Amino acid sequence: MLISRFTTVKFKDLAPIVLVMVLLFISIACANMLIPSYAAIRQEFNIPEALIAIPDAFFVLISALFALLWGYWADRVDRGKVLLAGAFSWTIGMLLTAFSTTYLMLVISRVSSGAGLGCVLPVGYSIISDAIPAEERSGWFGTLAILSSISNGAGQGLSSFLGPIFTWRFPFFLLSGISVVVIFILFFVKIPKRGASEDELLDLMELDLEYSYRISKEDLSVIIRKKTNLYLTIQGFFSIIPGTVLVYFTTSMLMLQYFNQIPSEIRLQTATIFAGMIGVGYLIGNAVFARLGDVLFRRNKKNRARLATICLILSIPFAIVLLISLHPINLNRLSIIYPEPIPTEKIWLYIFRTIGEIFVAYPNYIIFFVFALMASMLGAGPVANRNAVMIDVNMPEHKGTAASFLKLSEQISKGVTLLISFTLITLLGSIFNMLFFTIFFWFPAAILWYLASRNVEKDMAYKSRILSERKQVSLIDYIFELEIQIDRAIQKVQDSKYYIQSDENKFNKLLNDALLIFKFCEREGEYRSITDVQKKAHIFYLRVLLIKQEVNLIFEELSKEDLEPKEITRLKNELRQIYNKISEWEKSTYGEIQTYYEDAYLKIIEARINQKKDLIKGLFKISEAIRIYERVKYLLSERLEVANEKSNLSEEESIVRDKEQELFNKCSKSLNATKKLHEEIKFALNQLKEVGIQREDLSKISDLSQEYNIDLYDVILDTFQDDKKRQKALIGTLDEIDDIFNQYDKWKETEFKVF
Repeated sequence: MLISRFTTVKFKDLAPIVLVMVLLFISIACANMLIPSYAAIRQEFNIPEALIAIPDAFFVLISALFALLWGYWADRVDRGKVLLAGAFSWTIGMLLTAFSTTYLMLVISRVSSGAGLGCVLPVGYSIISDAIPAEERSGWFGTLAILSSISNGAGQGLSSFLGPIFTWRFPFFLLSGISVVVIFILFFVKIPKRGASEDELLDLMELDLEYSYRISKEDLSVIIRKKTNLYLTIQGFFSIIPGTVLVYFTTSMLMLQYFNQIPSEIRLQTATIFAGMIGVGYLIGNAVFARLGDVLFRRNKKNRARLATICLILSIPFAIVLLISLHPINLNRLSIIYPEPIPTEKIWLYIFRTIGEIFVAYPNYIIFFVFALMASMLGAGPVANRNAVMIDVNMPEHKGTAASFLKLSEQISKGVTLLISFTLITLLGSIFNMLFFTIFFWFPAAILWYLASRNVEKDMAYKSRILSERKQVSLIDYIFELEIQIDRAIQKVQDSKYYIQSDENKFNKLLNDALLIFKFCEREGEYRSITDVQKKAHIFYLRVLLIKQEVNLIFEELSKEDLEPKEITRLKNELRQIYNKISEWEKSTYGEIQTYYEDAYLKIIEARINQKKDLIKGLFKISEAIRIYERVKYLLSERLEVANEKSNLSEEESIVRDKEQELFNKCSKSLNATKKLHEEIKFALNQLKEVGIQREDLSKISDLSQEYNIDLYDVILDTFQDDKKRQKALIGTLDEIDDIFNQYDKWKETEFKVF
């Protein structure tokens, strides 16, 4: 109940959110556990310093590559299974790390862990985004960023404090055990439906209908070409560099350059705590700027990106001051006498005494603390809001892939930074100089955030329009599907009359099938508040049930052995009367099916008209026509199958059968012709990619055409007046599509062979 005061997230959706948080904690802790143990690993495997960061560099690069693969497949298949596979991969990787006996095995085990880690971020974010409403996304993703930061510290903390006691391998055993428990729980957690948090799809979710769209390979270019995605993906490459260097090298810098006089028993822990002070501000910044991002988003949809821009610009001077406030520690200025060696039971006492004395003897470390707090707070602003912005502008079936593009950019940058870090230290002279140099990478990241802020509202509006259209299609589509099912059941009732006197079992089977269909449609209509369907199905169900009971009573009477001929005649007359009653019943008529057939052709006419205004919408109408033709063909094939099973057809039944066969043949030709129409137009549009015109560009041109109610040709002439090559390609494509439509009627008369 306490959670409900702060969020509108449904209680049932909290389980996957919590699970993803736990998975993030484990995976990110795993990512950073080697860092404090670099010295121990160097000594054990006898490797030079230049090779020590290689396992983590490969870990990061492999996780970046697999993030893209995991994200794409999460948008195509069951996300829960993808998450299970990723969790299993990094669990195996952690166990292999713990059992590594050679440096090569250590590298291989980190690669395996990285492959799994690449899964949890894009897939987890995709799952969470479908459980969180738009106005709360920054807050929740900020919480995830806080958790990530804590797990960063937890991973290094486990290694720093448990490693010296139980060896550097122990933390990997510990996290492997926790990971096994999480994988087990994952089997019992229900994942939110795709698109569940989108306002435009709420009607679908309330009716418990699935958003059925899935990503395709063609969508990859659409995702990366969307300006908000493009700017945020590129800024991820720049913005991750300062944070990577701070996380991976601050502790080493403090130990080597500033705390080198502190006794070795407490030097690592003291340096880790001071480096962790930067992380405190990061935690606070995520909490503050995530909530602030949500508040500002309610006022203006651009504000999350604007907030990130301001935070990045302001973080640069604060980071510079925190670095120049550092000063080497001289033990003579500390009022502490250290025993040699420091007893294990007193290590913590001397750590805290040392920290306190540093602040007293070196007041500039207070400046370090304050500015570290402010710099990391401001640096957290973009982190708290970036995932929310990416989710806001991307379609439900694109979220995992979009997040993986951002992750790929960040991880490649992070991996490259680690790979060249020792080269940078050599070139720049020290870790301090490298830190100072990398801070300025926040500046191009801020510029890219500013550019994203100028496009985010437009990208959100485009997404909203597409989702609204898809929702309407899905609702109409489902109601149409239920109507077809009712139509199918009516036909079974009509077909049953032919067996009322000859085959009791066949008669009952057909009526039982019809009853099951009517009951299903009634339940669906009631559950989804489709009142007309519910009432219609309920009435049919009762009428069929009554007929079945009447006929079975007659069958029961006829089965008696001592019946008089007169009684048999009476009972058979009653069966004939019921036959006539069924004949007078509402029919699944040929005319209704023909209406569906004609409706499909109307979609083609709409597509032909729309191609003068909106090419993409025209293609969508053709897809609708294909679906209708397929359903009409299915209905007719069912009816023809029943008719062909009967050996003797009445004259009336033969006429109906011949008409249905004729319509079936016409529908087959129309279906093949419409599929060819769709393929030809799609091929013509794809050819535009050769001159750099993507489907997204066509959508924007169509939007302009509709907004100003002018012909597509005029928009093209005006938009590409300075680019004759693209102008010519577009006009040529429009003419080609005109020719394709003109050939459509000829195709309908052609027999297409399927090989």
